[in-house]
Amino acid sequence: MKVAICFALGLASICIAAQGSFEREAQPLLKQYCLTCHSAAKHIGDLNLERFNSTAEVLKHPKVWQAVVEQLSIGEMPPKAMPQPSAAERAKLLAWVRGALQQAAQARAGDPGPVVLRRLNNAEYNYTIRDLTGIPSLEPTREFPVDGAAGEGFTNTGNSLVMSPALVTKYLDAAKQVASHAVLLPDGIRFSPLTSRSDWTNETLAEIRAFYAQFTEAGGVENVTQQGIALDKNRGGTLPLKRYLTASLAVRGGQSAESVARSQQLNAKYLGLLVKLLTTTKPSPLLDGLRQRWRTAQLAEIPAMVDEIEQWQQTLWKFSSVGHIGKLDGPKAWMEPVTPIVSRQEFRTKLIAPTAGNEVKLYLVADDAGDGSTGDSVIWHEPRLTIPGRPSIRLRDVRALTGALTEQRQRIFLSTAQALNAAANLDGGAVDPAARKAWFDYFGLTSAIAIELNHLSNKIEKSGTFSFIQGWGGGKQPSFLTNSTAQHVRIPGNMKPHAVAVLPTATHYAAVGWRSPVAAALRIDGTI
Repeated sequence: MKVAICFALGLASICIAAQGSFEREAQPLLKQYCLTCHSAAKHIGDLNLERFNSTAEVLKHPKVWQAVVEQLSIGEMPPKAMPQPSAAERAKLLAWVRGALQQAAQARAGDPGPVVLRRLNNAEYNYTIRDLTGIPSLEPTREFPVDGAAGEGFTNTGNSLVMSPALVTKYLDAAKQVASHAVLLPDGIRFSPLTSRSDWTNETLAEIRAFYAQFTEAGGVENVTQQGIALDKNRGGTLPLKRYLTASLAVRGGQSAESVARSQQLNAKYLGLLVKLLTTTKPSPLLDGLRQRWRTAQLAEIPAMVDEIEQWQQTLWKFSSVGHIGKLDGPKAWMEPVTPIVSRQEFRTKLIAPTAGNEVKLYLVADDAGDGSTGDSVIWHEPRLTIPGRPSIRLRDVRALTGALTEQRQRIFLSTAQALNAAANLDGGAVDPAARKAWFDYFGLTSAIAIELNHLSNKIEKSGTFSFIQGWGGGKQPSFLTNSTAQHVRIPGNMKPHAVAVLPTATHYAAVGWRSPVAAALRIDGTI
C-alpha cells in the first residue's frame, strides 16, 4: 500500500509518503506512546489498541481509528504529562491511519451502513393500500398516532418508526376495515368503495348499465308501489330505433352504412343488419307491412314506424330486470323471446260499471295469424263472469240468474211486513219493538228505537310510520282511520287513497255516520 499524505506544519508544507504495513509503520509508535494507557490490561476510556496486530484488523474497526485520528489531530493524545511524539512521528502515524481509513471507505463504497428494518409510515401505508385496492378514498391510518420526525426531520427514519402493542392492534383493525371492502368473485377478488352486499350489487348493475348506455337510450322502466313508495322495478336501455330508422333512409338513398353510422355515432354493424332486414324479399307476415312503408317513408313517418315496432317488441319479447338474470328460476337473458301464436289462450278483461243511460259492450274479434294456413277457426270456450270469492257464472246463465236474484229480493222485502206483523202482540196489535229493531238493523234502516251510542275518545295521530293515517279509537275501542293522501299504503291492512277504514272489536260494534257536503246523487264504495 502506498498513500500520499500532505499536511501543514507551521509555514512549511511537508509531504510524507506513508507506506508499508501496520506492523512497520504504526504499531511501533503505538507501543511507544499509546499502549501505556490503552493496552489490554488498562484500556483507559474503554479503548484497547493492543488488540490491533494487523492492517486487516484495523480495517474492520474504522470507528475506533476515526477517534484516534481526532485525538491526535487536536493534540489531546498523548496527554501532556506523558512522553510526546515528535511532529514527524505524529504526522507519520496520522498519515498511515488516514490512509487505512480511506482504504476502508473505498472498500465500503455505496454501503450506507446498518439500515434499521422499519415499518411503513402512515402516508406510505395509506398510499400502498390505495394502490393495491384501487380505492383512493381509503385511509386505514386515520386512527393511528402521528409519526415522529426524529432528529433529521424526516418521518420515514427507521429509528423513529416504533411499533407498540397498541399500534399492532390498530394495524389489525385497519386490516379488518380494508377487508370489509373486498368483494369475492367466482374467479378472483376486487375491492369496492362500499361495504354492503346490496351496494356491491347496485355497483355492478351500474357498470353493466353504463356499458349498454353507450349503445342504447333510457327506456324500459316499470314502476311499482311498495309501502306507499313508488320504485323503479326495472331500468334498462333500448336501442334508439328512431335514430337508426332515420339513418336507414340515408342508406336507402345511396350512402354507405359505415359512413352514415360514423357521422351519426351509431353502430355500423347493426345499421347494416337493419337495412338488410328491410330490403330483403323473403316473405314475413310481421315485416312485410313495415318494409312496404319503409320503401317510401319520409322523415315525418319515422315516429309512427317506431311506435309500431315497439308494440311488436312488447308482444314478442319479454324484457327482464338485469339484477334477476342468472338467479334460480329467474330469467336467462335481458330479452327473452315470446311466441304469441298458441293453440289455447285464456283471455280476461275487467268490466267497468255502466253509467246512467249507457251500456257496457265487449266485442271479441279474431283474425288470421299470417302463417299461411287456411281454414283456421276460433272457438270461444266457456265465456263466463268471475267474481272474487264466488263461483264463476257462465254467460248463458247470466239472464236466468239475474231474474232469480230479482225474484228473491222481492220475496224478502215482501216478507218484511209479514214478519213484523207476526211479531205483534195478540191483544193490542202493536209491533214487537225487538222484532222491529232486528229487521231495521238487518236492512240498515233508521229504527224508531233509540240505540245507545258511545263516541270514540282516543285520538290516533298516526299509524305506524304514516303520519297521514289518523283517526280515533284503538286499544279496547273500535278503530276509525282515514287516509287524507293519494297514496295506497298498508297499515298492515290495505288503506286506499282518500279512504275511511273502520275496525270493530270482539265486544263492540262500530258505526259511522256521514253527512254529504252536497245535495246530489253519490256513489260510495266499501269493502268488508
